[in-house]
Formats: sequence, C-alpha cells, structure tokens
Amino acid sequence: MPLARRGDEIRDALLRARVAAAYGVTHLLSTGDMLSGGGPRVLVPRELAYDNRDGQWRWRDDIPPRNRRLALRPDEIEDLLDRGFPLPEWHTPPAVAKELSRARPPRRHRGVVVLFTGLSGSGKSTVARGVADALRESGDRTITLLDGDVVRRELTKGLGFSKEDRDINVRRIGWVAAEVARHRGMALCCPIAPYAKARATARAMALEAGAGFILVYVSTPLEVCEQRDRKGLYAKARAGQITGMTGIDDPYEVPTDADLVLDTSEMSIEEAVQGVLQHLMETGWVEPRLQPA
Repeated sequence: MPLARRGDEIRDALLRARVAAAYGVTHLLSTGDMLSGGGPRVLVPRELAYDNRDGQWRWRDDIPPRNRRLALRPDEIEDLLDRGFPLPEWHTPPAVAKELSRARPPRRHRGVVVLFTGLSGSGKSTVARGVADALRESGDRTITLLDGDVVRRELTKGLGFSKEDRDINVRRIGWVAAEVARHRGMALCCPIAPYAKARATARAMALEAGAGFILVYVSTPLEVCEQRDRKGLYAKARAGQITGMTGIDDPYEVPTDADLVLDTSEMSIEEAVQGVLQHLMETGWVEPRLQPA
C-alpha cells in the first residue's frame, strides 16, 4: 500500500496494519525491526525448503536433510540473472523466471561504465585502448572510448586544472558515459580523476542510468610515471614551470573502492588488458571468450 512514511517505523507499521485490516487482511510481511510493547503480534515464520521427493515445499524441519533444498537468497537469484543462467525450476516456475529475466536481463546485454583512474603516465589510456580494441574485434558490444586528452580537447575545452575544474571535467565525462551505458553501450573512460568525490559522482550517474560501474585503479608508482613522462609534464612541474600537477603539487586520492587494481610497472600492457577483460568476463559483462587484440 502506497502510504506516506512518517519516519517512525513502529507507527508506520501500526498504521499500515490498521488500513490493511480494514480490507480484510489478517497478516502482513515485515522486513523491519520486531515490534514489541503491544500493537500487532509478530510471528516469525518457520523456514521453508523444497522437498525433492515429490517436488513440494514444506517446513524445513519436516524434510530429511538429503532431500532438502533451501530457497535461493535474493542475491543468488540476482547473480544467476546477471550471468544469464536459468533459474532452477524447483525454485522458480518457468513463466515467472521468464518475466524475471525480462525485467533483469543478463549483464552482457546491459550498459556499463568502466572508469580507469591513475596518475599521468600510469598507462590508463594505453590499457583502455587495448580493451576497446579487443571488445570491438569481438563485435559483442558497442564501445565508446572517452580518452582523457581527447575529452579535454573536445568536450571540456576551457577548463583548467583547479579542483573545481577537475571535478567538472570528471562529472561531464561521467554524464556522457552514463548516457552511453543507458542505451546498453559500454563506455571506457580514462581521466586522471584524482578526487574520490568526483569518482563517486560518476559511479552514481551510471547506477542511476540503470547501468553497471567498474572502477579500475592503475596504480603505477609516481617514480615510474615520472620516468616515462611522455608529455614532459613532470619535468615542467619539477622545474616550477607549471602548477597543479597531480602527484607533484596536487593530491591524488587513492581509491579505496576500486574493483580492479593494475600496476603497469609490474606487468606488461598485454597482461593489464587481459586482466580487465578477465574481470569483465568473470562478472558477466562480456562473453567469456575474449583475448587482447
């Protein structure tokens, strides 16, 4: 019943029970705290289990252990649906399973945002391009690569490198990526994204769009990134010619919520690409048969 909540769980439950009783309801399901001190009487139901002797559901304690199958937990059902596996008929009637699959299609048929974050020179863009090439070659998904440098030039031109401008840059990338994923595409993004709050905003945008979100932290150490310094930015920052360089005079907030961590100083680019592809396969976002291009 769509009753307005009043912030008091016990009073809400009492009101819901009173209205339900007026419609002839005798019992209500509740997932909240047990009520005490009067009002509705709380009943804790006995646990049901599936009896494989005759295909019936009975009280768990009434079934011999060898014939007992417990109900799947909600997270187990979601995992089966996400991976595109059929729900067992002993648990879910085929007609119901079909509707559940329609409401929650497999992950490989849903959109996802993969955000690569790390210092300049860590290998983010190179790894992301390798992943994009492998996915495009397979032809299983529509891929959009949002490279940090290209986005700076085409989408966020005019923004500087202050904290506010960096946050705006990541938010814009996150919005575009979420729109790609909303339409069942896969967006690979590789900005530096040094601040945790901006990364969290990008994650929230993807989830709000009904898509998945994977954070890949390319953890290559600063000293290795400085040695590479393909753009010469670290040398300029050390010489005082530029300011706001992440890792030198501007902080990088190391992710604590990364789904995958890669250090390209300890592995080849091909191994890093394969690590991302393996994660995508294991979590059901792509078909389990990809290799780096």
